[in-house]
Amino acid sequence: MLLVFMRKISFPSLQLALDVVDLNLAEYLARECWIDDHIWIEVGTPLIKCVGVNAVKSLRRIIPEAIIFADMKCIDVGFIEAELAFSSGADLMSVLGVASDATILEAIKACKKYNGKIVVDLISTSNPLERALEVQNLGVDMVCFHMGIDTQRYLGISAYEGLIDYIRKACKILNIPVAVAGGITLDKVKG
Repeated sequence: MLLVFMRKISFPSLQLALDVVDLNLAEYLARECWIDDHIWIEVGTPLIKCVGVNAVKSLRRIIPEAIIFADMKCIDVGFIEAELAFSSGADLMSVLGVASDATILEAIKACKKYNGKIVVDLISTSNPLERALEVQNLGVDMVCFHMGIDTQRYLGISAYEGLIDYIRKACKILNIPVAVAGGITLDKVKG
């Protein structure tokens, strides 16, 4: 594995979510959209489920200097899944906030072994702010407030509308970076 985390992660960053199931399309989109380290390449969950961590390896090969986030959405076997992501070339990988503390701690062990970063995705947690504080204390590197597309459609609101209050509070009480996800579009970023 490359020591890919020798690079500094730049904030604020925009994440290009490759939530597609075609590796060729993902490679094309990454090449066309990646400019510098302010744009992270997310190997989306659908792509990982379709072609596995080979997608991470492929994107690392074609854009070796990119920050690559493997959206594994790990719920169990934290060390194994984190090791899969990091040994394939990911800089960051996700663990679900609803995972046990033990799973998160196991992922952190692999993160340290490979010099990677752990992002806890707070999708579907019953109290996202409380869980964000808990996982910060476990030693994760970042939290992501995430409202799933299905939930947005069901409630008739955007992730921005559903999460903005959480994000404002989180930025005041957390000492780690805070991200937001869930169908974020350019008009919401500009607004």
